[in-house]
Amino acid sequence: MGAVLAGVIALVALSGNPAVAAATGPVNAANAPVVVSAQQSALGVGRVLVNARGASLYVFSGDALSSITGCLPTNMSTMGAPCTSIWRPVMATGPLVAADGVLSRGLGHMTRPGIGSQVTYFGQPLYTFVFDLAAGQESGENVTSFMGFWRLTSVAGIPAADRAAVHLEGSANGLVLDTPTAFGATRTLYHLSFDLPNMSTCTGPCTGIWPPLLTNQMPAAGLGVSVTGLGMLRRGDGSMQVTYFGKPLYLFAFDLGAGQPSGQTNGNNFIDPPAFGVWDTISPNGLVNPGAITVQAEAGGLLSTPATTSGGTTATVYAFTGDTATMSDCRGLCAKFWPPLLTSRPPVAGAGATAGLLGTIMRADGSLQVTYNGHPLYLFSDGLNPSTAGEGVSAFAGRFQTLTAAGVPH
Repeated sequence: MGAVLAGVIALVALSGNPAVAAATGPVNAANAPVVVSAQQSALGVGRVLVNARGASLYVFSGDALSSITGCLPTNMSTMGAPCTSIWRPVMATGPLVAADGVLSRGLGHMTRPGIGSQVTYFGQPLYTFVFDLAAGQESGENVTSFMGFWRLTSVAGIPAADRAAVHLEGSANGLVLDTPTAFGATRTLYHLSFDLPNMSTCTGPCTGIWPPLLTNQMPAAGLGVSVTGLGMLRRGDGSMQVTYFGKPLYLFAFDLGAGQPSGQTNGNNFIDPPAFGVWDTISPNGLVNPGAITVQAEAGGLLSTPATTSGGTTATVYAFTGDTATMSDCRGLCAKFWPPLLTSRPPVAGAGATAGLLGTIMRADGSLQVTYNGHPLYLFSDGLNPSTAGEGVSAFAGRFQTLTAAGVPH
């Protein structure tokens, strides 16, 4: 049994322990003040929030998209334990009081389904962790469970990340980047095609599904990871996100279920219309590693690439008149709005497509772009579905066209 699963089993057992419930459960009688204080973290992440008994307070990445990944009683572990039995909501049972440097303007509350009125700090719901058995314990930091990432809460109102590390793991497509988390788990890292170098476009609800990998200093490089490739960017809330060769790094909520084994790559080659791009794992050289991409014919006879992961979409592909058979002229900003159809293995012909017409070219960054009948292929960031939203669009000194199964521009 893996260390993560064993840890979750222990947590589920502890959630029914009266001593733990007493330490982490409600501490206020009805209408008594709810005190939120702060203390210096033993993990070196600065001053963090605690309750009146000194229990550490945490925030959860999944609450950014509460209806899908939020810590609600409906978010259940594989063993049937609700998220709220392991991570106890801090209830707004009386007036909220800020102490020891906690910012009173940040304190608030919100009504949550199945919970009631929960205390928030700068809009983020607060929790205690049943595995923190004494005041000042911080064993919930960096835990990934219930489809999200748990962190201590800084006085500034952002997740209190410690130093991140980037390692390598084996996958079906070879070595890709991952990061170690609590209980001995490792979690796969991803890149979004719509992101610009050192700039994240995944904000708000997007982070509920794709939590950014945060750090409080330059991240550590594991064996085989490029030290010079690692970097940081400052997000809009002031937190620092890890980058690799300029690519902002994220985790995927559906790799982060309670008891989920390490090495899951459920988000690889995930075509994501709300994020305007494609998510892929990343090789040690900094290039995306989507595996073998399939090209097929849609019902209407046009070419598309099918969803390769649960929840992803099938998307129409396009050719660009500015290209030649051996070179793509869609680079830089163009490639963000029209992401190249990349592959890391020989592409595969699906239903209705001709294998002999498939090929690849190498782009300027060394990545491999799929071609069909001599046309480098692209997706359209504003039409990542079986549609022709990008048909005939003139941009970046050329025009984008759909292709028939014979490889002829439509």
